[in-house]
Amino acid sequence: MKSLVLIFFLPILALAQDDQFTPASTNSLDHYVALYSATDLKVNATSSEELYSFVEKLNSKREGFKHDKAFLEYIFTKTHQRFLKNYTEYSSFNDLLNKGAYNCLTGTALYALLLEHFSIPYKIIETNYHIFLMATTSDGEVLLETTDPAHGFTDNEAEIEKRISGYKQNTIQQSTRKKQYYHFSFDLYNTVNLDEMLGLLYYNHAIKAYNNHQWVNAVAYLEKASLLYQSPRLEEFSRIILLSVVESKLDTSLKETYIKKIQYVRKRKMEVVADASY
Repeated sequence: MKSLVLIFFLPILALAQDDQFTPASTNSLDHYVALYSATDLKVNATSSEELYSFVEKLNSKREGFKHDKAFLEYIFTKTHQRFLKNYTEYSSFNDLLNKGAYNCLTGTALYALLLEHFSIPYKIIETNYHIFLMATTSDGEVLLETTDPAHGFTDNEAEIEKRISGYKQNTIQQSTRKKQYYHFSFDLYNTVNLDEMLGLLYYNHAIKAYNNHQWVNAVAYLEKASLLYQSPRLEEFSRIILLSVVESKLDTSLKETYIKKIQYVRKRKMEVVADASY
C-alpha cells in the first residue's frame, strides 16, 4: 500500500443569571487524569501535583469574579500560560502535563476536565481533523479553541458561527507539500464525552504508530480505542492498517495474529451498527 501520512486533529487558528459554578468532586478529575495519562503506554505515570495545585488556585480565585464568563476566560488564559506552551502534532497527554507540549486533542482534553471540575456546561465537538469546545455561561455561549491562545476564547455570536462553518468544511491544512495526506471519506461533526475522548487519545497514538510504520503498536492502540468509541474514523483506519499489515514484512505468524485482531475490531464495529439499527 502506498505510504500516506494520516492526520487526526490539526489546529485551525483565528479567522441569564450570575449563578456561580460549583466545583465538582476531585475524584472525577483524578479518575480522568489517570486514564488520559495511561494512554501513553511507554512512559511512567504522570505526576499530577502541578495540575492539582493549579486547580486549587483557580478554586481560590473563583469568588473574585462577578460573572461566570469572566471566570471562564480566566481559566482559558491561565491554563494556556501554565500548561500549553508548544504545539506538537502528536504529543500525548503526558507530554502536555510534563513538558507543555500539546495538540488540539490533548489541549481540549485538559480544558474539558477543568470545565467538568467546575461544573461549567460544555460540549466537546469532534470534526474530521479538529476538535474544540463549546461552553455555556449565563452571559451566552463561548467557543474555546485550544490551539489559539490569542483569539481562542470566542464569545461573539457571529465569529462563533464563522469558526464553526470553517470547522464543518473538514479541510486539511497541509504543513508541507512533501507529505501526501490521507483524506477521510466521511464528514464528522459529533459531540463526544470524556470516555469517548479517552478512545480518541488512544486513536491518536495509533495514527502516530502507523505513520512510524510501527504496525504492532498501531494495532494495539486501535484495539483500545475501539473499546471506548465507535466512530467512522476507526472503521476507516482499521481498513487502512489491515492493508498495510497484509503488505508488511512482519513474520508470517505475527502478521496472521494482527490481521485477526484488526478483523475483530472491524467485526465489532459492524455488530454495534447492526444493534443500533433495531
